[in-house]
Parts: sequence; structure tokens; C-alpha cells
Amino acid sequence: MKNKEDVLKKVSRTAADKASRVLSKLVDKEINIEVFKAEVKKVYKLDPIIGPEEVVAGIYLPVKGDINGASLLIFPKESAFEMSDLLLKRNSGTTRRLSELDKSALKEVGNIISGSYFSILANMLQIKIVEDVPIFSFDMFGAIVSEIITKFVQKADKALVIEVLFTSKSKKVKGYYLLLFELEQFDAILGSLKSLEDL
Repeated sequence: MKNKEDVLKKVSRTAADKASRVLSKLVDKEINIEVFKAEVKKVYKLDPIIGPEEVVAGIYLPVKGDINGASLLIFPKESAFEMSDLLLKRNSGTTRRLSELDKSALKEVGNIISGSYFSILANMLQIKIVEDVPIFSFDMFGAIVSEIITKFVQKADKALVIEVLFTSKSKKVKGYYLLLFELEQFDAILGSLKSLEDL
């Protein structure tokens, strides 16, 4: 039986590989998404990842179907600017504020990563997952997480936190991807993944 961390890393790397191919095709340049950490954290212990008062760009995507929850792709402010430069083929350091075009590009990254992750979960667990429209926020990390928990995932107690690195030639951009589900569903998902023989 593989432990929880091994299972999460395996699923996360598979999703990252799929998202890398889709994103590279979209922007017509090779972008690799690497997974460095995949761990389960209590929602109230997310602050050490990013300070609650640090300004971030957040792409939030609710899901429903056989499970209810949400995903959240987070870029610290400077990383969001750098990611925009990468996506829109600007020189590094060009972006200093996010235009509507920048926000749209970042939302598409969130769509691609979430789509890859949820399709793999749906196929592995033989469940139906329906993605909603992504919502973009540019605010303090603590405020974004609090709003999501309050409005959309009130029963969430745990979050799967994945540390990712986007690389293209000499450029590297760090981000975080969070999955939040209701507690019973979260534990059921982890239990089902651990029991699969083909991981």
C-alpha cells in the first residue's frame, strides 16, 4: 500500500504533465509544469504557505457533480506578473499591473490545470466532475481563502496543497494549486486513490 504522499505526488505529476502539453500548445512555446510538493494541510494552517497579508492572484474554480468542492491556483503578485510576461511573450519584468488580457491568460492557466487534474480524478475514480466558470481575484491571500471557504466550501477542513513550478527556457515561475472538498468527500477520495492498484 502506497502512503498518502506518494499517491498524491503520482496523481499531481500526471496532471502536471498533461497540463504542460496543453499549455505549451496554447501559447506555442514549451512550458513545463513541475510538482515539488503535494501534501494535505488543514485549511486553517495554510498561512505558512503564503502570508495572509501577501497580495496574490487567485484563480478559483468551483466544481460539482459526484463531488462538490473547488480548486484554487495561486500566484504571489510578482509571480503573477512574471507568468503574464511568459504567457503573452513579453520581456521579463514588463508587466507591473494586470490588464484584462493578463487576467484572462491567468484564468486560462487555471482552467488548464484544473481540467487536467479533475479529468484524471474523474477517470481514476469513475465519478462525474463538472467544472464551473473560473473566478479571478487579486487580493490578500488570507482574504481570498476566507471568502472561498465562507461562500463556497463551508464544510472544507482539509486542502490538498501542490507546489508547482512553471519553466520555459530560463524563466521559472512558482505557484500553488489547492484542492478543497468537503471533509467526508476529501477522505473518501484519498482512500479510493490509495486503494487503486494501478497507481
